[in-house]
Amino acid sequence: MKSILMVAALAVASLSVVSAKSYEIVLNSPTQAGKTELRAGHYMVKVNGAFAQFVNVENSQSVMVPVTVETAKSKFENTAVDTKTENGVSQIESIELQDTNTKLEF
Repeated sequence: MKSILMVAALAVASLSVVSAKSYEIVLNSPTQAGKTELRAGHYMVKVNGAFAQFVNVENSQSVMVPVTVETAKSKFENTAVDTKTENGVSQIESIELQDTNTKLEF
C-alpha cells in the first residue's frame, strides 16, 4: 500500500513539473528585474509561486525574482515585457504571459 501511495505522489509531482510552462523573452540590454540585474540575452521565464525564474539560455544560469502575480480579465496573445528607463537603467515593470491571463508585476 505504501508503494502505491509513493508512486501516486511521484506521478502528481512529475505532472506539476511538466505543466510548469516556460516563456521566452529577449533582453536587448542589461535590465533590472526587481532588485536583480539581468544581462542582455535570451531567457526562459517560468512562474514558481510568488517568484519568476529567469534561465539564461546561453549559459543556463538561473535566478529567482519575487513578483506579484496578477490575473487579467482576458488572455494575452503574446508574451510581452513592459520596461521603463529610470536614471539610465532599464527596469522590467511587468511581463504578460502568452495564452494565459497571468501578468507578472515587478
